[in-house]
Amino acid sequence: MPMNSALIGLLSIAIFIMIAWAISRGIKHYSNKFPPVSGEGTAGVGGWLLLLILGLMFLGPIMGVGRINDGFISAESQYPNLKQVAAWGTYKSATWLAYLIFCSLSFYAGLGLAEGRDTSVVKRAKILLWVIGPGASLFMGLVLPAVIFGRAESDPGTVGAYIGAVIVAVIWTGYLSKSKRVQATYGDGSSRCDTQPVIPRNAAR
Repeated sequence: MPMNSALIGLLSIAIFIMIAWAISRGIKHYSNKFPPVSGEGTAGVGGWLLLLILGLMFLGPIMGVGRINDGFISAESQYPNLKQVAAWGTYKSATWLAYLIFCSLSFYAGLGLAEGRDTSVVKRAKILLWVIGPGASLFMGLVLPAVIFGRAESDPGTVGAYIGAVIVAVIWTGYLSKSKRVQATYGDGSSRCDTQPVIPRNAAR
């Protein structure tokens, strides 16, 4: 029985990796329809940038669903009476609704990086990384329990999740700010190609 469980686990991981690889190829193919700002060799969606977009649009939301579902199952297995508590049902529904909103924002940030080609999509992604990361962690770990149950306990799991979300947001924000690939793909904001030249009044006469 343990051997069968291990095989099922390995098979599930292998299928997940294959699906993630296929989706990443699809994202890259779609992104290639939108030429980068620069013609440098590092320009375009690929490397760490592709991983970030894949995480925003697919990996992050899917893994989050697994974590939330496992948390609910674990709590109900330890405290079976929770299923009979009305507030618990409200909390679960509110959690899934809030998570759906954060997933939509995550997908929006990733889609902007996939098809946008200006610095505005990078700035938007930076902001949303903090909203869907530390912001979501605080809201779902502290605000929702406080509103529904009247109190919120900062257990080690909640604190750890928040710290982890901050670290991830810092890393990806730094990447978007310093990466040569990002600058070559979206521009560095130092100039705009759509800026109209200033023509002196006397030159038109």
